[in-house]
Amino acid sequence: MRSVSTTVARLCLALLVTGTTLLSAVAQENSPFARYGLGNIYSGSNVVSRSMGGLGVAYADGLNNNVGQSVNFSNPATYGNLYMTSFDLGLMIDSRTLRSNNPSGHFQSNYFIPTYVVVGMPLNRKKGWGLAFGLRPVTRISYSVHTFEQIGTDSLANVYEGSGGLNQLFVGLGKKWKSLNIGFNAGYHFGNKDISTKKAFVNDTVFHYQSKSFANTHFNGLFFDAGMQYEIKLSKKEFKEKKSTDQYALRLGATASLKQQLSASQDVGRQTYTQTSNGEVTIDSIYEIKNTKGKITLPFSYAGGITFHKTTTGVRGAFEMWSIGAEYAVTQWTQYRFYGQPDPLVNSWQMKVGGQFCPNPINGKNYWSNVNYRAGVYYGKDYVNPDGNGLKQFGVSLGAGLPVKKWRSYDYQFTTINTAFEFGKRGSSVNNITENYFQLSFGLSLSDIWFQKRKYD
Repeated sequence: MRSVSTTVARLCLALLVTGTTLLSAVAQENSPFARYGLGNIYSGSNVVSRSMGGLGVAYADGLNNNVGQSVNFSNPATYGNLYMTSFDLGLMIDSRTLRSNNPSGHFQSNYFIPTYVVVGMPLNRKKGWGLAFGLRPVTRISYSVHTFEQIGTDSLANVYEGSGGLNQLFVGLGKKWKSLNIGFNAGYHFGNKDISTKKAFVNDTVFHYQSKSFANTHFNGLFFDAGMQYEIKLSKKEFKEKKSTDQYALRLGATASLKQQLSASQDVGRQTYTQTSNGEVTIDSIYEIKNTKGKITLPFSYAGGITFHKTTTGVRGAFEMWSIGAEYAVTQWTQYRFYGQPDPLVNSWQMKVGGQFCPNPINGKNYWSNVNYRAGVYYGKDYVNPDGNGLKQFGVSLGAGLPVKKWRSYDYQFTTINTAFEFGKRGSSVNNITENYFQLSFGLSLSDIWFQKRKYD
């Protein structure tokens, strides 16, 4: 039997190795909306939830045989349902197309990046205690915008660039009391925001050195969020001939993330430079201030949802036949401050509707009858408001949970491959710049019932 210390050590090593890859992943993303706030926001849910339009506050898997078990870190109350130790990894391929009305044009970018690595485990299955910890990116800053303007007889080229983002290292605890689950996540936020503006005269009549201004900011701080779920049993029907029972239930869920402050350190500079084959060479530093301390304020957010689902229990165990739900989320981005200064941001909201369906998990006659098929839609207002007209957001998603069969009947390992296809748009006809995106996500859930006593004939 493996010891607890050895098991945790191996999981921490796997998390460290995968997390290092996650943070160092190179992407070719280019989104001008990322220059606002702390960048484009990643979905705060796993691949299972993303395939249902982001539905996660009132959703809980791992309770039934046919769903498998992924770690739902969007609501830590679900940790109390964990009955197997799971290693959960998410990957995403993202393709974006920017369209501009004035000047007319479009730009496409593609990138690949891991989106989370999480470990979840039951601390005490009988008493309903569960633990999860992991690492994930929260936002990403990645843009390079080129503009030209006429100054007299010369043309001035401007290049606006930005990189960085916010990352989250967290640990969470969940507890289950019959129909009630509560839980929390706590941990460490860290990241950087590096922005620069370069100017150079093109075909100028008088020679000028190129100029560059930059502000590189590093930040970190603690965070806390909490969640709850409550299940209401609606009806139950027994089928003696089939030796099965159908049960219908409602699950209510809510989460909240507190307003918080990050400690920041900033280097600011203005300089002239020249471009060589070996890169940029600084000619003169006109202005430079290092290690300026400040604060970054992140906003309060909350979400609430409801899920209606049917479960069938038979001789082979409990199986979720279908579930459908809705969720509403709000983030108060007008509270955001960067060194005391606001950004052109507005309070965002999002409405999500989604569900899943499994054709025939009871009999399990073929593989596809055990697959969980999922779909969802979301609509809302984005937090970015660059032109003062607001930025609508809309998307649809499809996905499936593909079980990997056990290779022997007495194996205690379960693996599920979850997929999500998302099509979305930021902006509408009232905006000069709109962004269409397609995202293909894969989630790999490796689960194991550890410390199981083996029996021999």
